[in-house]
Amino acid sequence: MGIVGEQTMPSYDEKRRKLVEVIQKNAIVFQDVQLFSKIKSQYYYDIKRISLQKEGAHLLAELLLSEIYKYGPKSVGGMEMGAVALVTAVVFKSTMDGKYEKGLNGFFIRKEAKGYGLQKRIEGNMIPPVVIVDDVITSGKSVMDSIEAVNAEGITPKGVVCVIDREEADTPNVLKQSNIKYSSLFKHSEFKPFIEQKLEEKRRAAN
Repeated sequence: MGIVGEQTMPSYDEKRRKLVEVIQKNAIVFQDVQLFSKIKSQYYYDIKRISLQKEGAHLLAELLLSEIYKYGPKSVGGMEMGAVALVTAVVFKSTMDGKYEKGLNGFFIRKEAKGYGLQKRIEGNMIPPVVIVDDVITSGKSVMDSIEAVNAEGITPKGVVCVIDREEADTPNVLKQSNIKYSSLFKHSEFKPFIEQKLEEKRRAAN
């Protein structure tokens, strides 16, 4: 018999299902856009909408940590702007138990070094081993920019973790081509039925 008032913590799968709902409700934008990879698309995964939202931030941090820890890192970072909120949430969540010595450090990479001050391209605390995070991977070029910036500091990232892999079949994935280890919380194929349904509803409404 369970203790009166005892609450059961949601399982990994329950948190994952909940994050799917949050993404579908708040982070998929249906409009014509051009992606970083120059691909044109009728929809856009806007993870920033939920990485800066209370429920989304917690779910993303917890699920990303589960993947990040598999690489055994001491710090996590990524390219501005997409990775800044993710890195912040992950670092904070990693120290929630108060055991700061076991938590992760964080850093982010500027697209270009500042022309004033310390003129650094990498801000924060990049302590190896390092894992790179990103919101969405299409071609992987943005992530490769992050990896090259880290490499320039004499550090080789242990791996890459992203929220969604768009699985663009017609676009070469430079991470795969370069044998970079990476994983994602979700694949586009998991959202494809939902997206196709919404696009069909949009087409019908326009006719």
